[in-house]
Amino acid sequence: MEATRPPGSLFKNRAFALFWASQSVSFLGTQISYVALPLTAVVVLDATPMEAGLLGALESLPFLLFGLFVGVLVDRRARRPLLIGANLIRFAALAWIPVAYLLDILTIAQLLLVTFLVGVMTVFFEIAYMSYLPGLVGKDRLMEANGRLQASASTAEVAGPGIAGGLIGVLSAPLVIAVDAVSYLVSALTLLRLPADEAPRPEAGADAEGKQSVWASLREGFSLVGRNPLLRWCTIAVFFLSLFFSSVMAVYFLYLIDEAGLSSTAVGLIVAVGSVGGLVGALLSDRLITWLGVGPTLVSAVALPGFGFLLLATVDGNSLGAAVLAGVATFIGFFGIPVWDVTVISFRQTITPEHLQGRVNATVRSLSWGTLAVGSLMGGALATGLGLRETVVISAIGLFVPSLIVLLSPVRRMRRLEMPEGTPTDDPSPVGSH
Repeated sequence: MEATRPPGSLFKNRAFALFWASQSVSFLGTQISYVALPLTAVVVLDATPMEAGLLGALESLPFLLFGLFVGVLVDRRARRPLLIGANLIRFAALAWIPVAYLLDILTIAQLLLVTFLVGVMTVFFEIAYMSYLPGLVGKDRLMEANGRLQASASTAEVAGPGIAGGLIGVLSAPLVIAVDAVSYLVSALTLLRLPADEAPRPEAGADAEGKQSVWASLREGFSLVGRNPLLRWCTIAVFFLSLFFSSVMAVYFLYLIDEAGLSSTAVGLIVAVGSVGGLVGALLSDRLITWLGVGPTLVSAVALPGFGFLLLATVDGNSLGAAVLAGVATFIGFFGIPVWDVTVISFRQTITPEHLQGRVNATVRSLSWGTLAVGSLMGGALATGLGLRETVVISAIGLFVPSLIVLLSPVRRMRRLEMPEGTPTDDPSPVGSH
C-alpha cells in the first residue's frame, strides 16, 4: 500500500475518506451501545451491582490480557484483513443480543460474553488501525488524519447518547443494540474498498521463515518505547493521565448528583457540554500544534483536566449557577484530552518504524486501557474512605502529574511532528527536537 498526498483537504484522499466514513459510522454505533448495553443489563435482565460493574470492566480488560500479543500479530500480518475481520465478528456478536431478546432467551451471562468478545475484537481493531493509518495517509498528514478521526469520535459522544435515548424510548434497549451491530457491518463493507496492504518486512533476528519468537518480538517493542526518551516520557505521562482521569470519572456522576446536589437533567446537559469541549479540542488540535509547537501544546493540554476538575470540586447546590459552573469545568476538563490524544498518537506513529507499529501501539494502548480499570477502583476506594468531593480534589491534583512529567522531559522542546533528516527508519535511538 502506497500513500499519496493529494493537495488541499485530506478528504481528497479517497482511501482516507472511506476510512473516516467507516470509523464515523462505528463511532456513533458504539456510543449508542454505550447507553443501551448497561440499560439492557439493569432494566431488562435485573443485573446486580456486581454484574453491572463486571460488564463495564469487560470492555477494557481484553487490552490488559491480550493487547501486547495482538501487537505482535499486527506486526506480522497485513492490517486491512484484521480490521475487516474484527468488525465482522463485532457485528455478529452484537447482533445476537436483539435476536436472543426477541426469542426470549437472553441472559446476563450472554451479555457478559458478548461484551468480552466485542472487547477482544476492539483490541485487534484499535491496534491494527493505528498501525495501518500511517501507510494510508503518509506520516506528514497523520496529525490532520488523527484530528479528523478524533473529531468524529467526539461528535458521536455528543450525539450518540441522545439518539440512543430516543431510540430506546421507541423500541427497547436490546433492540437498539442492533444499530451498533449494523454500524460494524457497514464499516466492514466500507473497509473492503480500501487499498490492500502487505505484511511488514521481516524483523531483525528473525528465523528462516522471517519470524522472531513471540517474546523476542515483545521485547523489541518494549525496547523502542524504553530507549526513545520521547516515547518513554509520553508513555509514563499516559499512565498517570489514565489513572487519575478514570479515578475522577468513576465518581463523576455520583458527585454531581449526591454531593453537589444537581438534578439528573442538569447532569445530562453538563455531560453534553463536556462532550462539546472534547469536540472543540479535537478540531483545534492541529492549529494548536501550528501555533504553539508540539511540546508546549502537550504541556498545556494535559494540564487542563486538572484545572477543570479542581473547578468542578467547588460546585455545590442545585442552581443554574452551579450547573453552569459544572458545565464550564467539565468543558475544560474534557477539552485537553483529545488534543493530547491526537498529538501523542500522531507523534508515536510518526517516529515508530513500520515493522514495530503494532507492538509499540499495543504497549502504550495496553498500559493506558489497563490503567483505566485500576483508576476506577482507586476512585471508588477513595470515595468510600474519604468522600466524593475529596476524591475529585485528589484526582484533579493527580492530573497535574502528566503535565509536570512532559514539562521536565525532552518532549517540551519538540516543535514539529517529524523525523529529523538522516534518521534511519529502523533506528530506535532518541529522536531529536526542533
